[in-house]
Amino acid sequence: MLYKGDTLYLDWLEDGIAELVFDAPGSVNKLDTATVASLGEAIGVLEQQSDLKGLLLRSNKAAFIVGADITEFLSLFLVPEEQLSQWLHFANSV
Repeated sequence: MLYKGDTLYLDWLEDGIAELVFDAPGSVNKLDTATVASLGEAIGVLEQQSDLKGLLLRSNKAAFIVGADITEFLSLFLVPEEQLSQWLHFANSV
């Protein structure tokens, strides 16, 4: 196992091919703040793999990802503008 977060994990599928699997608790995968953070960490792990040749993305759910977690929008929009700007910059860099 290369990386395991609460909503996704990363492991070798075969020689030089890694597999990133979205598998959030519950019935669907959402792009919430935790998933975006985990995705950033998993990408950081991938960047350290000198023998990486390819990456397969998949989901353990029927739908790959249903979209953003809109229940987080209000709390995100209530933070100071600079903090929101930093988070948006990070999320878009992933």
